[in-house]
Amino acid sequence: MAVARPRKATIRDVAARAGVSHMTVSRVLNGSPNVGAERERAVREAIESTGFIASARARQLATGTAEAYAVALTEPLDELLTDPTYAAVLKGITDALTPTPVVPVLFTMATSEERAKGMRLFKRGAVDAVIHLSPYVDDGMLDDLRDAHVPVVLCGQLGDLDKAAFASVYSDDVLGATLAAEHLLARGATGVAAIMGPAGNPATPDRVEGLRRTLGDRLLPTVAHAGWDTPAGYRAGVELVRSAVPFDAVACGNDRIAVGVLQALRDHGLRVPEDVLVIGFDDHPVASSSRPHLTTVHQPFDRQGKVAVDLAAEMVAGGPPRTVVLTPNVVERESTRRPTSEAGSQAATDPAPVA
Repeated sequence: MAVARPRKATIRDVAARAGVSHMTVSRVLNGSPNVGAERERAVREAIESTGFIASARARQLATGTAEAYAVALTEPLDELLTDPTYAAVLKGITDALTPTPVVPVLFTMATSEERAKGMRLFKRGAVDAVIHLSPYVDDGMLDDLRDAHVPVVLCGQLGDLDKAAFASVYSDDVLGATLAAEHLLARGATGVAAIMGPAGNPATPDRVEGLRRTLGDRLLPTVAHAGWDTPAGYRAGVELVRSAVPFDAVACGNDRIAVGVLQALRDHGLRVPEDVLVIGFDDHPVASSSRPHLTTVHQPFDRQGKVAVDLAAEMVAGGPPRTVVLTPNVVERESTRRPTSEAGSQAATDPAPVA
């Protein structure tokens, strides 16, 4: 025999228990200052004793807010699960929202069907703002978001970004690559190979620009482009060694690529950092667990998530969109930590790089 579920307490049950009108209960729930202290106390005691839970839909109608921010991801779901960048940004978002009434709602929007569902909810006011984690994989969704009249924050930059429509937060990739190049030069690098991520990702040309500006002819003419994962880094590292082009340092597009490069160098009898310096990008946990531990460009992904929440809240409150550019820094570990005397000697004598 089916067991009847207990009836949920309603706002009228609370009003009857507290001895006030249901409008007074509504005012208490919505934080109105126009309720006396004694009545507010009676309402809150009644809420506790009846087990009343306010309807999210009713609260949205009363306050004009959904108390939810969409976190949109246009990369495939397996990329979300394997790329630590997204986890770090998501942690920043959730940490920033934890002390607030707002909840983050993840929308996977890699397919046209998923995008259509998400846009339909956005246009209906199901969320107060959208934080877009991967705007560089978009396929026209930014145009739809612009038409949806919902505040949008982009975690990343686009060359033709409409700054009047979208807020954005990103780390300065040109500066990060410049710092990486300066670090390698200071440790005696004379021939730097670059193994970057996919050429179509907007971070890639910025990082190549930073390397080229700083290294000049010490950057090998051919920049290799790989996937963002470790196997792709390994394959690119093997191709680099087999090319017989002289090099004594490798600048990698991210830490996972760098870990693959470390393995490729090791498999071909090259020592890091004694023979070849290797530097990554991002400073994910893999950088401090690799063998040897990886020097890398730290990107403040956790802060990026927190700033994205701040920007979204500003726009929800009626403020204009704005852009925040975060500053990266180099974290030195074993993969570039040559003895000071050795690095200085190399820089002074400029020997032929390792082939």
